[in-house]
Amino acid sequence: MVQFLDIALVQETYLKPNRPKACSITGYVQLQTDRTYSSKGGTALYYRRSLHCGPINIPPLTNMEVTGCRLAMTGHSTLVIVSVYLPSPKRLLRRDLRALFALGDAVILFDDFNCKNIRWGCPSNNYNGIKLDELEDRLDFGIIAPSKSTLLRQYTVSRLYHRPVILKMGPPDGARLIPIRKITNWKRVSTALEEIDTPNLNSIPNDIASTDEIDFAIGALTNHVRTVVEESDREVPASSDRRKFPPDILELIRAKNAFRRASAYPTPEYRSRALALQREVKARIRELRNEMAIDDAEIAECLADSIETQCSHVSPPHVIAHFSRIEEEVIQKTSLEPKDNLAPVSLSEVQTLVKSLNTKKAPGLEGKGLIIDEQFGFRPAHSRPQQVLRLVEYVSEGFETERNTVAVFFDVYKAFDSVWHVANRHFTFRHEHTHSTRRLIRTGVPQGSTLSPLLYSAYINNIPLPSSSGVQLALFADDTALFYGSRNRSTRFTLLPLQRAIDELGQWFRKWRIEVNPDKSAAIQFKYGKIRSRLIVDKNTPNLKMLDTNIPWQRNYKYLGVTLDKNLHFRDHIEHIRNTALFYKARLGAMLGRKSKLSRRNKRIIYKMCIRTVMTYASPVFAHAAPKALHRLQVIQNKFCRAATDAHWCVRNSILHRDLELPTISKYMKDASKRFFDIAGSLPNALLRAAVDYQPPHPTHLIRRPRNVLTDPPDALTAAVKSLNDVNNTHD
Repeated sequence: MVQFLDIALVQETYLKPNRPKACSITGYVQLQTDRTYSSKGGTALYYRRSLHCGPINIPPLTNMEVTGCRLAMTGHSTLVIVSVYLPSPKRLLRRDLRALFALGDAVILFDDFNCKNIRWGCPSNNYNGIKLDELEDRLDFGIIAPSKSTLLRQYTVSRLYHRPVILKMGPPDGARLIPIRKITNWKRVSTALEEIDTPNLNSIPNDIASTDEIDFAIGALTNHVRTVVEESDREVPASSDRRKFPPDILELIRAKNAFRRASAYPTPEYRSRALALQREVKARIRELRNEMAIDDAEIAECLADSIETQCSHVSPPHVIAHFSRIEEEVIQKTSLEPKDNLAPVSLSEVQTLVKSLNTKKAPGLEGKGLIIDEQFGFRPAHSRPQQVLRLVEYVSEGFETERNTVAVFFDVYKAFDSVWHVANRHFTFRHEHTHSTRRLIRTGVPQGSTLSPLLYSAYINNIPLPSSSGVQLALFADDTALFYGSRNRSTRFTLLPLQRAIDELGQWFRKWRIEVNPDKSAAIQFKYGKIRSRLIVDKNTPNLKMLDTNIPWQRNYKYLGVTLDKNLHFRDHIEHIRNTALFYKARLGAMLGRKSKLSRRNKRIIYKMCIRTVMTYASPVFAHAAPKALHRLQVIQNKFCRAATDAHWCVRNSILHRDLELPTISKYMKDASKRFFDIAGSLPNALLRAAVDYQPPHPTHLIRRPRNVLTDPPDALTAAVKSLNDVNNTHD
């Protein structure tokens, strides 16, 4: 009987741990759970070795004896199959069943529960049977019981014989499931999309005045396309002969494979003949594809025609209104009176300046008022670390003055697609590896172009500035953040002005069709503390909301490449960049290791370009972190120096740094911070100058700020390297 079973489950095995192979079966893997505290009992499970099956860890149970496995199936999620035995004196517990059903999404329990109930054919009820019947609805599971009694015969009270129960999984008729795939008639799709009088399209109002009606119209058009495609689909068996190769192609393939297998060391004649057959097979397959009713190129052209027909013939009323609104904003901005005795800027001058751009940044727009100071993206002498430093300095100042600071980071997606004022742009539709012909496109900006970030910066330049309420805005292209601090001990008073600024910003986003995902946005309550707090926010702190959706509170958030934690310890960021540097070091190990033939100079160049840059990116922001945390980065550099020079273990790290002419990590970060603060203090951006213009706290102060690194004394390794360099300079 075992020969046609895939999985066999046994209860009351009476097996013991000292004889693990007492009941092993050839071709099957045996799993067993033995009763160790007394005799009898136990469960076992057998599955074929050919199955994609494996054991599963069972959580501790109170009254049940269990053995389980996990079965991976084609066309179905993973099944968890469990053999369960509940001894008759013990009670059926709800927590045991819940623990078993929590093992997976699809769980089947094959059990001897000793549960009697007349519902499944027993002559009487017992406590466990009534309990199991009640739990069926509460735990949402189903019960399958055999149609006949399993009791075969009973010799004595302690010796019962049961007939096996066989469960067959699959179609009722015993046939195998036939895999199905869908085939789309793309010509029918193209014809159906040309029809205008359809229920979905008729539901779109003629006069669209609000953004809700715009969203409804887009949804109706999407449903129309989806319905047309679904109606043009038909299901065929996956093994259909529709796309099988004809006999002549199969014969060519067999001949080509025969030539390849002819000899382990093919001669040039064999190789040339095999290549000729391969070219012949490819040519014949290409001819076969050309003979088909429709190819990828036709599909791409059909869909491109439909998109152009729906969107390009006549501009909808809401698009015209949107264009007019943008033009009014541009004319208003360019007609303002000049400030600070600056020459006026006309629209023609802006267009001439844009055409002359040949870099990724726009130096000609500085000082003309076309880009606000809060925008640090794609501007000369501005960078992402500077914007992060502005936030870190604000929070650190709050730590020093006992100010409660909350920051909100918004996830803006498809930002550059919102810029509508682009002319003479075209698009192509790609299906598989085939592209359609060029078509006109009215929205979006070119990807990778120097014009795109400049257009977006100008597009959002009138973003509301909540500076009057004390809320600060930080922008880097489409990365948007708001932060605010209050000396009030209650976090609720800090959230009120921040929520008003978020509401104002949300309405502006909605007006100008900039999509924000509140679920992927984040809010952080920064709080000073030497030890990492267990609470993400204070108790009873309400959630901030963007467009009536809660913004989740988080302990840390990666902002412009730097992971900020609520205590500004930067341990999470240092751990992240350390792991990234170790990954690159492992990948480059063959070139940087002891056995590499590269010169030390080349090894040092590769290390400085590929590994040190990862560890020291935005280092002025976190260089003031705890020396113990930063030492982990220095360890990576020490190991590189030892491997690159193939030095013995007794050679000091200071000597290796001197020989490689490599500064320590702390020295490099200190020098980079000095250059960073000098540049930031000389920029015309008032926000950045105000952020870096302060006196750092005393070195013995509990709170450290980024400028403290400039006055910190050198660590032991840096001092040792400097001493060795001084000795060399003296001898020279």
